[in-house]
Amino acid sequence: KDYQDDKGHLRVGQDDNVNLYEWMDTQRKLYHGIVKKPVLTDQQIEKLEEMYFCWSLDGKERAWHEKYTEAVEFYKEHGHIRVQKKNNSSLYNWIESQGKRYKETKGQKPLSEEELELLEQIDFPF
Repeated sequence: KDYQDDKGHLRVGQDDNVNLYEWMDTQRKLYHGIVKKPVLTDQQIEKLEEMYFCWSLDGKERAWHEKYTEAVEFYKEHGHIRVQKKNNSSLYNWIESQGKRYKETKGQKPLSEEELELLEQIDFPF
């Protein structure tokens, strides 16, 4: 939580904080049953999910969820996700990409049902 409060995200790389990176990796493995002990409690899972912790073992999927978390924070602060490119080009580009994926623009992977549901929760302007 301290890392997220300080950095504004949970995109922790090995170079950023190796101990936290390894801890997060262990939590994902526990969640998916790859590591059996200790067992994650429902309360621990709930606390991590409140911080938009991504359980995916897939790096690309985690990157999507991390950008989504950034969009959620922007939405909470501004009440919309109309990000100006000059203020946050990375988030702006991600939002543009999601719109193209929704419209199934050639060369774009379509949004999954989960991604679509999550975007709808922040009034994504399809």
